Amino acid sequence: MNEFQLNRRQILVGASVLGAGAVAAMSSGRLAFAAQGKILRVQNDKDISVIDPANRSGWWEETAMFAIFQGLIQYKSGTEWEWRLDAAEELDATDPVAIKFRLKKGLQWTNGFGELTSADVKFSYERIGDPKYNAGYQTDWAPLKEVEIIDKYSGIIRLTKPFPPLFRSTLPHGSGLIVCKAALEKNNNTMTTDPFATSGPYKIGQWLPREKLILVRNELWAGDKPYFDEIHLVPITDLKTAEIGFQSGDLDVTKVSMSSIPQMKAAADPNVQMRALPALKYIWMGINVEHPKLKDLKIRRAIQQGVDVPTVIQAAYFGEAAVAYGTVPPSVPGHRSKNIYPFDPAASKKLLAEAGATNLKIRLDLPADTDRITMAQVIQSQLKEVGIEIEVNPMDRGAFEEQFMESHGDAWKDTQMFIVEFSTPPDASWATTWLTCSQVGSWNWQRLCDKDYDAINDKATYELDDKQRTADFIKAQDMLEESGAYVFLTHGSNVWVNHPSLNAALSPDGQWLILRDVAAA
Repeated sequence: MNEFQLNRRQILVGASVLGAGAVAAMSSGRLAFAAQGKILRVQNDKDISVIDPANRSGWWEETAMFAIFQGLIQYKSGTEWEWRLDAAEELDATDPVAIKFRLKKGLQWTNGFGELTSADVKFSYERIGDPKYNAGYQTDWAPLKEVEIIDKYSGIIRLTKPFPPLFRSTLPHGSGLIVCKAALEKNNNTMTTDPFATSGPYKIGQWLPREKLILVRNELWAGDKPYFDEIHLVPITDLKTAEIGFQSGDLDVTKVSMSSIPQMKAAADPNVQMRALPALKYIWMGINVEHPKLKDLKIRRAIQQGVDVPTVIQAAYFGEAAVAYGTVPPSVPGHRSKNIYPFDPAASKKLLAEAGATNLKIRLDLPADTDRITMAQVIQSQLKEVGIEIEVNPMDRGAFEEQFMESHGDAWKDTQMFIVEFSTPPDASWATTWLTCSQVGSWNWQRLCDKDYDAINDKATYELDDKQRTADFIKAQDMLEESGAYVFLTHGSNVWVNHPSLNAALSPDGQWLILRDVAAA
């Protein structure tokens, strides 16, 4: 009946490395469990900067949003991509361009803003879908015509045409969350770290910037009572630091680095439950096609064919992650199974000679964490063999992200190559749409604008025939590789650890997204 989930494109990286000591300590059997007094402490990749579903930055913010807001539907935790009703008591998608909904009665906003109604649904979705608002996630509601209000609890979502991602990556996730119309209008339609009014099982109790976000039970919540009194989301980008925090009892749940997996498996500590799941993300080495050193396609192709990706991934992920052949993960229709231009150092050297490229020196930017640095060092060694000198440039995560955005200045003009990671829902459109012409200066860091690519991507997004849709998305990724601007690396893994007495609710790809289902065994 229903399937699929969204994790939003995002950059998931660490900051620095402390070495293997965290793993040794974690495996010593001296683990202290922090979840006492019904307070759960969870490592989060980053601190919040905006809690607005229309303009969220990444899943570290969505984690909180799913606890404090409701959508018409929400994803289930578990091993299958399924959704369930949330604020809606009925949802009828018989007509794919007129989706009828009926809300549960009695859902309350905090801070005295009254009942959640169909007017809130209309406001929330049209606020994202209307281009004049310039919401960061407008493409999630691109075919939205309007939300028609029938009565206080009922309405119809009217689309201009059928939209396959609607139940895969729009309604069940961030862009499907409902915000309070009255609260937003009272605050000039601007929301950053104060949501003003919430309706979920938790609400924000306190935010201590760069320290933790404390979620507390919402006393107005009429659904099943959540198990924990409080959930503390602790921003720790360095996973080695997070592992030490888990071992010492300061954290109950944390993501761990790939380099820790072999030792943790060998230790088989009964006090540590580890789950490694294939991630819905895509990691690649991008090339700025506008940089003078990299405008020549032959040079970009030489870089592509000078990198032995399987060796890079084995070094960084210890056999725990598969090689990528595109942006669409293996579990998603539209996945590619081979490259057009595989590793071929002889071809790489020939292309460089044809381009007249001698003494070529290129800077490779990347976030400063163990896995990325390892990748970069192997790539550096491989490209040296074909005649390209690589300067590996690890960077602070925030500075790394901002340099590509035109809104942050002209730093993008100096970028040459970079290793980057986005995550995606199990719908191929989210693994291709950020690489279009409209995203140049925003999320398209390669700065490649190809109108033919845009056209095939748009066709694939709205294609209703599954076989044709898959073929179109494969063609779109072929075009990305043909551009020479991409070296696809891996789709990675998400690895979490927690105390065995904690029933952690994870999505099938191993993301900690749904806090409503967390309980102690």
